[in-house]
Amino acid sequence: MQRSPTKKESVTDRPDMAADRAKFFTKREFAAEAIRNAIENGFYQPGEVVSQRRLSEDLSLSVTPIREAIIQLAAIGLVERHSHHSIKVKDVDAVRLSNMYQVRMMLELEAVRLAFKRIKKPTIEELKRINGQLKQLIKSPELEKINSLDRQFHYVVFSHADNEALTSCIEFIKSSFSFYALWSRKGRLALSVAEHAEFIAKLESADLKGCIEAHRRHLESGLKAALTTLP
Repeated sequence: MQRSPTKKESVTDRPDMAADRAKFFTKREFAAEAIRNAIENGFYQPGEVVSQRRLSEDLSLSVTPIREAIIQLAAIGLVERHSHHSIKVKDVDAVRLSNMYQVRMMLELEAVRLAFKRIKKPTIEELKRINGQLKQLIKSPELEKINSLDRQFHYVVFSHADNEALTSCIEFIKSSFSFYALWSRKGRLALSVAEHAEFIAKLESADLKGCIEAHRRHLESGLKAALTTLP
């Protein structure tokens, strides 16, 4: 279902869409990141046409950095230039989605391998805490909160790979698909929580192979569920 901002809601105001302006060197970088986040979080839907004026209002930026961000995002295939004054969010079909998950599989399993030796007990406890919060939301319609916590869980793991280029690539690939529809699928969150718990158990038993296989199964089940959200 298409989600449109209200007068009190913008791309940069909503949970999990907020981009820290301080970490960006230019307004173009900020705009590109905010638009990517908005697409991932379902604020702009696949196939939706969004005017530059709306982007400008949602991001509280002038048109110039918006235009520059559009050029950048079009070059990497995330959006299409629909007309001189608007963009179209790239549609996602089964082939494109499967390709995304294939790339995620390669990148994320490597991130797990690199992170494994650096993850200690405090981090494991943090993962348990986040997964516990997700478990409490199994019957909740708070998709924004669910998506935010799930991203946080995976970020905690991947950040321990100590490879910024790798984690940036993972985040970019994930931003190409809106996960809101995925969380709306009955039973998906409960299964994801169980898969997270299995991953944590393998961490606690110092089982690298088990961690990798647990995450592989997590991605495989995620793809299977994501495919059911396509029209």
